[in-house]
Amino acid sequence: MSHFKTLWMRFIHPVTGFFRKRRGKFMRAAFPGIESMTVCDLGGSIHFWQKVGITIPPERLTILNIDEYVAGGVRSDDAPAYRIVIYDGVNIPFPDGNFDLLVCNSVMEHVPLAQREHLAREMARVARRIFCQTPAYSFPVEPHFIMPAVHWLPKPIAYWLVLVSPWRLLARPNRDQIHSYFYGTKLLRKSELQALFPEGRISEERVLGMVKSYYVVCEPAG
Repeated sequence: MSHFKTLWMRFIHPVTGFFRKRRGKFMRAAFPGIESMTVCDLGGSIHFWQKVGITIPPERLTILNIDEYVAGGVRSDDAPAYRIVIYDGVNIPFPDGNFDLLVCNSVMEHVPLAQREHLAREMARVARRIFCQTPAYSFPVEPHFIMPAVHWLPKPIAYWLVLVSPWRLLARPNRDQIHSYFYGTKLLRKSELQALFPEGRISEERVLGMVKSYYVVCEPAG
């Protein structure tokens, strides 16, 4: 791992850790008995579960991702040996109703627009319950680049601002990585999220009175 990536992780991990603990409390309240459920973490990683404060037995947790390095996160010798499955990012390779709960944390904003509806249907197909979190378009700071308002600006202007963002300066991605990450990230409005999960209940995660993220909870009918 490069020195610059280490700097970025030292900067961003305390921030994400704070919000993930808060998210964990919400999930415990929304899904009583979550520790005994079979869980799929879609687009997830080991370090998410190290931070969220919920202990899922390794045999009950499947981490599904398109990238093995990201899924492995900050592996350590004492980390649980969760099952990691690499998939195509489109079709979830499990049968209908395979999981009690599917968790999708900070993923939907990276899914191409044309594939979001299909992925939402796939999530509902393989799991009886869904928890989906995604950053809010209305929040003034773009959370991936830690830059104010770049997601509200015309793309060419926003791209050049991202080149001097904390993410760019600390992580030091190359030009191809910057281009791919920037143009592959599009935050959602609440109405867009509700359209993807019409039966879901949306809650708001707030910072200083402003909506930072949305939580969607879908549960079995009846």
